[in-house]
Amino acid sequence: MKYCTFCGSAVQDDYRFCNVCGGDLNTKETKNNAPSSTSVSSERGMNFDFSNNTSTPNTEARYEYKVLSQKDKWFSGKFDPIVLEQAINAYAQQGWRVIGCATADIPGFGATRQEFITLLERKV
Repeated sequence: MKYCTFCGSAVQDDYRFCNVCGGDLNTKETKNNAPSSTSVSSERGMNFDFSNNTSTPNTEARYEYKVLSQKDKWFSGKFDPIVLEQAINAYAQQGWRVIGCATADIPGFGATRQEFITLLERKV
């Protein structure tokens, strides 16, 4: 079993395209490639100094975040630590890293339920 580099879904080893997002599994690129550290991305923008009307490239790192929960496609509504491990490893191949985990009490019909939440981060 391998994982799609576009969406992280598990796919059969002999598949050419992801059955979830349609991504080409034979390419090394991902949908969200990080910008080169030597170029200034338009997503990073500019820092403006209005006192003397100048601007400098914003070189501060930017991040994007992903939240995994039991409602995520990986778990089909049921928490399984083995599936969580597979999901984290698949996302790690795309540059994501775990920065936090927690449980949350979710109100429901008649009772509350606990849900496990994992927060992932990667530089863009």
